[in-house]
Amino acid sequence: MSLTRVSTANSYDATINRINQRSAELVATQEKLAAGKRVLRASDDPVAATLAERESNRLMRTEADLRALERARSGLVQAESTLGQMDDVLARFKELLVQGGNGALSASDRLSIAREMRGLREQLLNLANTQDAEGNALLGGLGVTNVLGRPFLDLYDGPNSGVVYQAIAGQAAPTETGLPNRVDGRFALMRVPTGDGYFEVEHVSGNVLAEGIAIRNMDDLMATGFYADPPAFSEFSVQVNWDGANATLDIYRSDETAPIRSIALGPVVPGQTVDLRQALGASAVSVGRDAPPEDYGFDIVLSGSFTAPATPGGPLAQFDLRPSRNGDLFATLQRAIDALEDSSSTRRTQVFNAVHAELQAGQDRLLLVRGRLGELLRRADSIEGLLQDRSVAGQKELSNLTDLDMVKGISQFQTQQLGLQAALQSYAQVQRLTLFQYIA
Repeated sequence: MSLTRVSTANSYDATINRINQRSAELVATQEKLAAGKRVLRASDDPVAATLAERESNRLMRTEADLRALERARSGLVQAESTLGQMDDVLARFKELLVQGGNGALSASDRLSIAREMRGLREQLLNLANTQDAEGNALLGGLGVTNVLGRPFLDLYDGPNSGVVYQAIAGQAAPTETGLPNRVDGRFALMRVPTGDGYFEVEHVSGNVLAEGIAIRNMDDLMATGFYADPPAFSEFSVQVNWDGANATLDIYRSDETAPIRSIALGPVVPGQTVDLRQALGASAVSVGRDAPPEDYGFDIVLSGSFTAPATPGGPLAQFDLRPSRNGDLFATLQRAIDALEDSSSTRRTQVFNAVHAELQAGQDRLLLVRGRLGELLRRADSIEGLLQDRSVAGQKELSNLTDLDMVKGISQFQTQQLGLQAALQSYAQVQRLTLFQYIA
């Protein structure tokens, strides 16, 4: 039979270790209760800590996306407001254009209107260079190349004068969680179709004017060669010719020497002034390639008059139709200002008609861009809801991984506190177990 000797010191050490262990457990539980977290360190639950770290990174990325979205939305709202102010400027310019077309105005009256027009052009340029709170041009496209940060620069250099777009054209595509914060200013202001979108009219001589052009059946136009490939209308010249006895309205195409249509205007004597509409018996002329010409082509609405000279010599009146091209609003406004300031201008009405049509096209373009911005802002609301839902789901998952069940935690704390008290009482009892007590 073997005997095991248990010393009093060994009992003391075992009791002290239990007390320290229970104290450490109680302190750890107190920390978790104070933080409301079940996992404070990776050692508490390695798997949960790893998953929680990954979920925290996702939440941080979602919060960054929300901040970037709010920044982009702020820029888009400001850009939409700026485009609205531009539309107001163009509307006021059109009002002045109508006033300036009044033939009863004096030269000083026209100059006063021209000065206000020039101020509106400067205002439009300033609006086009509007920047957000961070100094980014709202109409800067994919990036401004001008060191001043202004995408639109007004140059004063002879034939090269005018507004140029010093930025990268285009607009960033929206993503699943982000939106562009700049607008393509080149598309909004520098690619507005001239004329009526199909043709632009260039007055050459005389008082015969083209008030409008109506396209008929675009498919047939392309099939019959009026519309070239790549898409571009041919050039036409409309002339009033007189041979000394009879006048004709001749329409030429640039690649043909003979007129594609010739309309007799009747006999005209030298010095006679003829109203074109009365001579035609109508205000519109149909232009077509095949007979009858009404089947294909377009209609030109004409007005004005012509006067036969003493002897024949070239067209009595002429204007050319050229394919519409992409022009900029600033050049359109400048043409109206120049025509108004030029007291000797003989084709002010023609210029004003063209400018009015191009301003309408410019307003339509601004409306198109504003509609696109409205769509992006609506999409911003959708993206924000998606990101917020994602954030809520991430916070819930993070809570499931690391949050402490308070009821369970409090119960565990009370149990550990009771255990610590029992260990202390046990230590007090063991401390009195000495041989000296019995010897005494």
